[in-house]
Parts: sequence; structure tokens; C-alpha cells
Amino acid sequence: MNDIQLCKDRFAISDLLARYTLTIDNRDAHGWASLFTPDGRFEHGNRVIQGREKLERYAVIHSKLGSRHITCSPLHHISEDGESASGRATTVFILATRSGYRVAVAAEYRDELVKVDGSWLFQRRRGDVAKLPEDPDFPMVTADPDTRDYISLLEDAWKDLGELISD
Repeated sequence: MNDIQLCKDRFAISDLLARYTLTIDNRDAHGWASLFTPDGRFEHGNRVIQGREKLERYAVIHSKLGSRHITCSPLHHISEDGESASGRATTVFILATRSGYRVAVAAEYRDELVKVDGSWLFQRRRGDVAKLPEDPDFPMVTADPDTRDYISLLEDAWKDLGELISD
């Protein structure tokens, strides 16, 4: 792969990451799901939501929240053939509550991307929530009473739409 194509692919991946954030935050469930391959996977904990239909249903539930994602520090490695990439990015998930804006989740995304018909898509995106170093089992995502009900809505969606990840 030449340097010009590598730059084009890096910009295209950056655009994919931006579209991911903007579509989910602007309640475009169909647009968000279309950023995944038809059999794409979104993983969290021990569950996976797989396939565009289920991903879109998850995004509809997510759209009930007044949320914003701030995703930064993306670092993706593009394969030699230019047809796949893997990488990571940090994200902060903010909710609008009656008490003001609250950081509900800090996490790291781990991505597997593929190029389909010249466009980059998520084959797999995994979100790993940051934990307390001194107490990794502490339930960080439900610790704040102002965001707990919102997070519970998403956790219920994971239970309803997701499947257990089998190794």
C-alpha cells in the first residue's frame, strides 16, 4: 500500500469514528447501524449485539437518552493489504440530567474494521468500561444516582438484544 492510499484510509477511518459518534448522539439509529457490516458485532462485558437489525434496535433505545460521546485518542493499524484494520480509542459518555451534565461512563473501544466496497465499516467494536484500580468489581456505571436509571435502560437493552459471548 502506498503512502497516499494509507493517508486516505486513515482519513476514512477517522470519518467512520466521527460518524459513529454523531449518528448515535443525533438519534440516527439506522445511520449508526449502517456503520457496521451486516453481521457486525458490538460487544460489552460478556454480551454481544450482532447484526444490523439488532444494532438498530439498540440505537433506538439509546436515542431515548440525552447523551453525547466524546471519543478521542484513536489509534488504528491498517493491514498490509489495506482491507482491514484494528485499533483502539478512548470514549467518555455524557448524559444530560436534571442535575446537569454527568459523565456516565469512561471506556475504551477496541475495534476490528474492514473495507467493504471501498468503505470502512466496523466488523467488531468492543467497549470496555474503566474500573476503579483499587476495586475493579465496584459497579462504576451505576454508582451515580443521577445516571443510574439511564444506564439501567441501556443494560436492559443489552440483556434483551444481546447474546452471551461464547469463547
